[in-house]
Amino acid sequence: MNDIRIAREFCFQYLFHLQLPVFESLRIEYTETQDDAELMDSIRQFKESTNSIFSDSSNKYIEASIKGTIENYPKIEEIIERNLKNWKLGRLSKVDHTNLLLAVNELCYNTQVPTSVVINEAIEISKKFGTLESSAFVNGVLDNIAKNEK
Repeated sequence: MNDIRIAREFCFQYLFHLQLPVFESLRIEYTETQDDAELMDSIRQFKESTNSIFSDSSNKYIEASIKGTIENYPKIEEIIERNLKNWKLGRLSKVDHTNLLLAVNELCYNTQVPTSVVINEAIEISKKFGTLESSAFVNGVLDNIAKNEK
């Protein structure tokens, strides 16, 4: 497994924990204040708690990806909601929701990563952390977003 895939999975896990009700106030606070020092400290603590060590380039990717997802959180949620067919945002599993947040941030706000790579990586995360239906669902939503929002 390459370094960026491992870093992406770390981002997914970090953002997943911010989706849990006990950490929701932290996510909201980060979204509102955009306090980089506090966010970077939180990421560092999460790395320590998961015994995660990354290269400098992976650390830069992690920080940019998490920061971008949190900064753009309301806009990303709007994009996801617009592209759900016969589904409501509140009905998404936390795994699928978190995976879509991370992938949509990359699709719409980090144009350095090719669309096909973003979608493929999100599918792989779905296969690893989601249900049997997650990968097809995430693929469909992201394909829709790639066609309609980029």
